[in-house]
Amino acid sequence: MITKRTLFALLALTLSAPAAFSQDSITVGAYAANPPWEFQNEQGTFEGYEIDVATEAAKRAGKSVTFQPLGFQALFAATSSGRIDFAVSSISVTDERLKTQSFTQPYYDSDGTIVGKANSSVKSLDDLKGKVIGVIAATTGEAWAKENAEKLGLSDVKSYSQQQELLLDVQNGRIEGGAGELAGFQYAIQKIPALKILVRIPTGERFAMMAKKNHPLLPEINDAISKMKADGTLAAIHKKWFGVEPDAGTSTVVSMPLPAAK
Repeated sequence: MITKRTLFALLALTLSAPAAFSQDSITVGAYAANPPWEFQNEQGTFEGYEIDVATEAAKRAGKSVTFQPLGFQALFAATSSGRIDFAVSSISVTDERLKTQSFTQPYYDSDGTIVGKANSSVKSLDDLKGKVIGVIAATTGEAWAKENAEKLGLSDVKSYSQQQELLLDVQNGRIEGGAGELAGFQYAIQKIPALKILVRIPTGERFAMMAKKNHPLLPEINDAISKMKADGTLAAIHKKWFGVEPDAGTSTVVSMPLPAAK
């Protein structure tokens, strides 16, 4: 027979026990004009490399996923506030960002680049002296350009909110070139024959899904990404969007721990 004292004791234990975190779906924020990483098609549906990665990772974690279009800069506030669970948009893992955000393991190794007109005289970074280059606001491309502006003798660094606006100004000769992430520019200029990659800049950047600091779903999603690497799913997504297999030893194929600030 359960006495009142026993019943109250059991109730107290139940109320004091930590609740298991349960969430059937996740919301992923994405910059909607960032092909091949993420973009919205004519029907408004999200597509892209990172859309495939996030969708498959959520599926393996037993979650459905909803994508929410946001500006690149807005992604950081949205994860921090909990408005979204994760963010994708070729977001580089950096020590500075790890102070306020958490990331899954990376799934793509990238370099930076300078894109310009096909007939540009720029062949190396030294040729940028006295030139104006454009960047997408709040990206690592902007950080690199501002950090190196004086050393390279840049005339100015102009920030844009949209990649299309930057490339249009390059095409029309209003700026000499654009600094940013290699694969995104490679994909974009396939449809703009007047532009080409002028300089490739080794950066050691790696892209990952970003989340609020210590988000409870981070281990599950990270584990799903590890399994996607192990069984070749991530390599297949890479080939789908870039037409080639990922290089051996890159973060697209090698399982890694959750990033931590140094």
